[in-house]
Amino acid sequence: MAKGKMNRASIFMGASWVGLAGLIVIAGAEAPSGSVALRMGGTVLLIIGSFAMLFTRRADEYTERLWNAGASVAFGALLINFIGLAFVEGLIEGLADREIERSIPGDVALLLSIVAFYIGLFVKRLLGDR
Repeated sequence: MAKGKMNRASIFMGASWVGLAGLIVIAGAEAPSGSVALRMGGTVLLIIGSFAMLFTRRADEYTERLWNAGASVAFGALLINFIGLAFVEGLIEGLADREIERSIPGDVALLLSIVAFYIGLFVKRLLGDR
């Protein structure tokens, strides 16, 4: 039984690196010369890594704490984004003295929460139980 638990923990750890690699590929694809195929490949890596972590998050206490740290940071970032992005949009409209239909895309909040999840996960991994 312990062998199965260790295997799931290893899958979780590997999947976190796959998801991070997917985020890096997506960021690289956003460069002016980036291709759509590169962005799709990064998205596939991100989805595979995220689902693998989701299904193995309870492999042991350590992976569960890593998951909880990432989820907590992502939730906090999502709340701040929904309030903060609306404030920034209003500030931009006020400074421009005209109404802009939508200056910040809605995908920004989603992307920032995913990035925040990986930041929380890897910071917890680096700092340990502090």
